[in-house]
Amino acid sequence: MRRAPWILMAMMTATATATATAACGGDGGGAGDDPLPPPAPEDGFQVAMEVTVPAGEEIWLCQVSEIPGVEFTPVNHVESVQTAGVHHMDVMALQFAGVDIAHGLYDCNDVYRDYPELMDEGLILYAAQQAEQSITLPEGTVANLPGGITVMQELHFVNTTTADIEAFSKINIYRYEGDIEQQIWGGAVRDTNLNVPPGEHVEWTRCVMSDDVDLLFLSSHTHRLGRRVEVRLFDGATTGELVYENDDWATPALKSFGTEPLHLAAGTGLEFQCHFSNDTGEMVNWGFAAVDEMCQIALVFTPGYSDRRCDVVETSDGVTPD
Repeated sequence: MRRAPWILMAMMTATATATATAACGGDGGGAGDDPLPPPAPEDGFQVAMEVTVPAGEEIWLCQVSEIPGVEFTPVNHVESVQTAGVHHMDVMALQFAGVDIAHGLYDCNDVYRDYPELMDEGLILYAAQQAEQSITLPEGTVANLPGGITVMQELHFVNTTTADIEAFSKINIYRYEGDIEQQIWGGAVRDTNLNVPPGEHVEWTRCVMSDDVDLLFLSSHTHRLGRRVEVRLFDGATTGELVYENDDWATPALKSFGTEPLHLAAGTGLEFQCHFSNDTGEMVNWGFAAVDEMCQIALVFTPGYSDRRCDVVETSDGVTPD
């Protein structure tokens, strides 16, 4: 499991220059047509990314930069816009994995090769797969974002057209001024022993919570061969009610449980099934590239304790994490 204190979830695109601005900044096309102007300094800040994606090319870039300020920012609301078609995006805090990388732009393949611990120990602050999104946590619930931390913005984009694409991403992070009652935490659960043979195929994973939690958000992620993802309740022995489904691998739904969070008691959890249709004629394995596949879910919950997690206990192929 890849653990993470998710600020919220939204989507993003790529960049050759990443900027974190406390007030103004961020181009998006020039004055007057900025798709998401940054908030005033007293209200929050913006993290923005831009890049030129050459025709017919796939990019997976990691931009290392710094969150502005030195104090914690309590966050209850986030808005984002980005170029449609981003395969995946996330913003990760590096320090929690004990990784120190100089500010700049990197090939993500090189980053994960040199720092494999980021896969399990990197803390995801923000991630999504939607071109536009606005998310608000319940009143009194926040994600506490440390100021001055080094973050890595990760962007995966496949340009299938015959023209270069100017891809952009803007995230507005707003300071919460109300009374704080609780914080969020979260994480991703993934099947990294994924092998998809030609034809129709289904893989499933079951995980149980280490402690009681109230689930606020739930989403999924596959690549092109993914036709459907179903998530059901799991009581530790049998599966039950369908609580999430998605048929669009490119822009998977983010489900909010709103004012009635889904309670998961310790020892109970979720089963997620990934349905694939492999038309390549070859075995397709787990991996980051567009020609690879994935099967995973992301969840955000309260209370915000870092030791609460959904531990994998059973899989369709009998292989569980060490």
